[in-house]
Amino acid sequence: MAKSKTMVYIISLIVLSIFAIVVLYSLSYIPLFNISAIKMYGVSDVSAPLEKLISSYYNVNRFKIDFSKEEERIKAFCQVEDAIIRWKFPSTIEIHITETQEKCLLFDENGYYMNKAGRLVELDSDEASFLKDKMVIIEVLPEYVSYLKTYGIRGQLDNVLSLIAAVGEENGALISRIKYDNNNSDSFGQIVITLASLSSQLFVKERVSKDRISDSIKVIRKEAESEVSTYTKKSMIRYDLYKDALVKRLSSGDINYGK
Repeated sequence: MAKSKTMVYIISLIVLSIFAIVVLYSLSYIPLFNISAIKMYGVSDVSAPLEKLISSYYNVNRFKIDFSKEEERIKAFCQVEDAIIRWKFPSTIEIHITETQEKCLLFDENGYYMNKAGRLVELDSDEASFLKDKMVIIEVLPEYVSYLKTYGIRGQLDNVLSLIAAVGEENGALISRIKYDNNNSDSFGQIVITLASLSSQLFVKERVSKDRISDSIKVIRKEAESEVSTYTKKSMIRYDLYKDALVKRLSSGDINYGK
């Protein structure tokens, strides 16, 4: 008796599955469900490749679109941290995008890269063009890029990148170039900030706070605005920033500004 009930249950499941497949197949050919409107939430602008992907949903039947698969495709873009697609009966889909919280891109002679969940991801030309004007650009050596591709971005470096991004955002009007040097280790390395309009470079030699770096830039700006010597017009003045001192390097001797 129990065996008979089991057989009936299995047959019922098979029949229901076949029925569902037939219904779904039939719905996928009804023009009423062809996507005619797409609404985007969470972003005001998207890159050309992402826009192309999203536009490809137009005129496609809703039942031919695998939302889970398309969400993963959208999340693969560096601009996107998360994506949810919802269907609004009968022919509208809503795409809710959470943009990346990353504030910087790494750059070397071969292209642009971004930290995505701890992995260093290389941007194609369209994504790079879209993001590079919205983010702080940090120059690194190709050898360091290779190191990061192998071992990922974690711990110390993640914190360093966040620090540089915060400094870049706050002082973007003055900063013309940021370079990060590291000998492929977990040490702090060195941040080199070029202030071309002030004919100065700030070498951050030790881990310090964002405010400490920004305050040092203010000191350099004040110094440059009051400088009357002609040598400042000919070459960059170097400042070294340590935890306890900002040191101005001069050929005739160093000037220590202390804390």
